[in-house]
Amino acid sequence: MAQILNTISDVEFADFKIGDHKAFRKVFDAYHKSIYNYAYKFSKNHDEAEELVQEVFVSLFINRDKIENPESLYPYLFIITKRITISIFRKKVVKSKFDHHLKYSWKEACESTEHTLDTTELTSIWTSAIERLPEKQREVYALNKINGLSYEEIANKVGVSKYTVKNQLIMASKTVRLIVKSIYFLLFLLKTLF
Repeated sequence: MAQILNTISDVEFADFKIGDHKAFRKVFDAYHKSIYNYAYKFSKNHDEAEELVQEVFVSLFINRDKIENPESLYPYLFIITKRITISIFRKKVVKSKFDHHLKYSWKEACESTEHTLDTTELTSIWTSAIERLPEKQREVYALNKINGLSYEEIANKVGVSKYTVKNQLIMASKTVRLIVKSIYFLLFLLKTLF
C-alpha cells in the first residue's frame, strides 16, 4: 500500500476517536482506495477485496481508541490489512486442501474413507447425522438406506405416496451429506493443523 499523507486534522481525529461518523467517513474515503488495491492485488476478486476492506474498517472503528494520533492511522490500517489478507489466504489454502482431499479421497459409499477415519468413527458420524433429521425424514431414510426398502415398499409401510417418499429421501440425503461433510471437514482440519 502506498503511504497516504495525513488527510485529517487533529480536530477531526478527536471526533473520529469519539465515534463521529463524519470524521470516520473522512478516514474511510482517504484510505479506502489504497486498502482496496492492496486486497485486490492478492485476491484478484472484487467482492473479496471489498469484504476485506469492510473488515479492516470495522476493526479500525472498534479499535479507534487505541490509535494515538492521525499519523498512526496509516500504519494501523496497513498492519490490519496485511493480517486479514494473510488470514484469508490461509483459510483459502486449508479449504483448497480439504476440497482436493474430498474430491480424491472421499466419496459416498467409498471404502477408502477408512484411511482417513476408521469405520467406527464414520458410522458414529453418520448415525449422529441421521438422528438430527426430522422424524419422517429419519424414518424414510432408515428404511431405504439401512433396511434397503424401495420407494414403493416404504410408501406402503408409511402410508404416503412414492413421490413423498422420494422427496423426503432427497431432503434427508442432502441433510445427512451436509452434516457428515461439515463434521468430516472439522476432523480433517484438526488432523491437518495438529
